[in-house]
Amino acid sequence: MKKYYYITFIAIVATVCLQAKYIWGLYNQYVTENIIKIEMETEKAIEDEKWIRRVLQSISMIPTTEEYSSEIKSQKPDTVRLSPRDADMIRSTTVKQIAAGKFAAERIHGLEQDILQAAGFPLNLNTLDSLWRASDSIVRHPHQFFLYDKDTVMISSVGDLESHTPDYVSQLHPIGTKGLQYLQIKADIPMSHFLRHQLWTLALSACMMLLVLLCLFFQLTAIRRKEALLRKREMTINGTIHDLKSPLNSVITMMGWLKQTTPDKETKEMLETSKAGVRRLISNIEALLMTARMDRHQVVLNKSLIDVPEMAEGVKKELSCLYPVKPHTICIINELPAGLQVMADGMYIENVIRNLMENALKYSDAGVMIEVSLSIVNERLCVSVKDNGWGIAPCHQRKLFTQFYRVPRSEEQQQKGYGIGLAQSKYIINEHGGEIMVKSAEGEGSTFTFMIPCR
Repeated sequence: MKKYYYITFIAIVATVCLQAKYIWGLYNQYVTENIIKIEMETEKAIEDEKWIRRVLQSISMIPTTEEYSSEIKSQKPDTVRLSPRDADMIRSTTVKQIAAGKFAAERIHGLEQDILQAAGFPLNLNTLDSLWRASDSIVRHPHQFFLYDKDTVMISSVGDLESHTPDYVSQLHPIGTKGLQYLQIKADIPMSHFLRHQLWTLALSACMMLLVLLCLFFQLTAIRRKEALLRKREMTINGTIHDLKSPLNSVITMMGWLKQTTPDKETKEMLETSKAGVRRLISNIEALLMTARMDRHQVVLNKSLIDVPEMAEGVKKELSCLYPVKPHTICIINELPAGLQVMADGMYIENVIRNLMENALKYSDAGVMIEVSLSIVNERLCVSVKDNGWGIAPCHQRKLFTQFYRVPRSEEQQQKGYGIGLAQSKYIINEHGGEIMVKSAEGEGSTFTFMIPCR
């Protein structure tokens, strides 16, 4: 159940992170748009402020730019001097060269600033700030205008900026062409402005995220309820199946006693056949119990010294009783040292051998030859069950030991089963510290081999 919590937690974190990234992207876009607006409005405010000063200059009957241009004295193209009237004198040839250049507009604008400043009309920060605030195209951000001298030492400032680390700091805008003064604006773009501007977008986004989180929570709750219900059902079924073992063991004991006390040979054979069937039923019950708990509980092995050849012979007799009408031959090749006993759980190892031998018998035609080899390989017990039956295609071999998987067969080859025998066998062998493998070809038979430590 923990994996569902982890998956849900990861999904929630991913949803929140994606939502935060989306909002952060919107905020960055909002900041970029406002910076562009601030720059544009600052340039417009500078132009408007310059126009106001020119109007004041005209009212004061101060010579205009054209009059100054006619009185420009001879000087270097990039030099501007004061006339006897304390105005800048600009050579007409310099104006023509600037107007023909790439930055003519900016230079002319700078020259006008020089003329106005020389005429006693310097840049007025209060007027500039008022014009900037009067704009309708930008949000009223906290800002500050700074005026610097040629050495970038602040002369004056105006504004309501309180932050020491503003979100936007413009470049130094030269006032005029001489580099005597520079203008700079610093502004904050608070998150609160962004939230108000994007209120409906953020509200809709938050509702969608909340809906996703509620869906995840609902799914997790539904999974928890179903998991609890399945566990209760599983415990009930497992308890019922487990309770069947006790009476079945009593039946086996009773059949053994009847076999010993009955003189009739046919009765003894019938009792032996019934006894083998009951043992097979107990083996299936044990497989079901193991299959039900193999995902959560480790199997408890009751190891003891077992005689594997004797065990294989007993399984051979049981299968002969269970499949009396199907001709077959089971040959046991014992290459183990005489008297060798292996430390393992006898009941489980017998189940594995029974599963492999019975599968070889079931999934084959009449007259099948089954060869069971017992040997020692690298100090480990090696049990190999080989048959000349139907075989298994390579595409199905990787899924053979998967729980509830059955190899697709034609209608003529269909056999009863639940797909738990090989999964149980692999689980048992793994718990013994061994391994199980298969080698097969369709139409040529199969060979199942498992190896476990002898001690």
